[in-house]
Amino acid sequence: MYNRVKASFLSFANFSETQLSELTHRLRYRTVAKDEFLFRAGKVCQEFHFIENGCFRQYSILDSGAEATINLWVAGDWFFDYKSFMTQQPAHASIQAADDGEVFSLSIYDFHELVKTADQFFRLGRIMEDAVRNAEYQLNRLTPEEKYGSLMEKRPEILQQFPLKHIASYLGMTPETLSRIRRKITS
Repeated sequence: MYNRVKASFLSFANFSETQLSELTHRLRYRTVAKDEFLFRAGKVCQEFHFIENGCFRQYSILDSGAEATINLWVAGDWFFDYKSFMTQQPAHASIQAADDGEVFSLSIYDFHELVKTADQFFRLGRIMEDAVRNAEYQLNRLTPEEKYGSLMEKRPEILQQFPLKHIASYLGMTPETLSRIRRKITS
């Protein structure tokens, strides 16, 4: 049951079997139904999650009432509301299941307790923080064509699991622009 999440932990740092056991002991497993909210805007993010299966979308509501997709995650990804988690302030975005899924969650309290026990746990937090910042920075610096090409190359599963409107919003373009780019790239 913990094979995929253990492999993910090991990709961040070299954990002993005892440390992996400490980690998995603190994880909370749960199933999430399609369209169920794992986290709502206005709440303080108190945990981060690993997707065993399924996919999730983070979005905020604009003043116009439209939804703006901030992030898309699939099986094998870690996710959380970065800003709310780090500042412990209410979030401006919600996280919702785009499909039925299963997640493992680790609370901020348990994470802090683990950090006290070994340097590897501290490095886990830094790597996750850096990964979130780098992904956001890279995506914001690219042209629409480059953004789509980057998804095709690095995250093709996102293109397979989310509707066009969510992918377009995530890439900062309209569905029509995304359709034109897709036609251009595939022709």
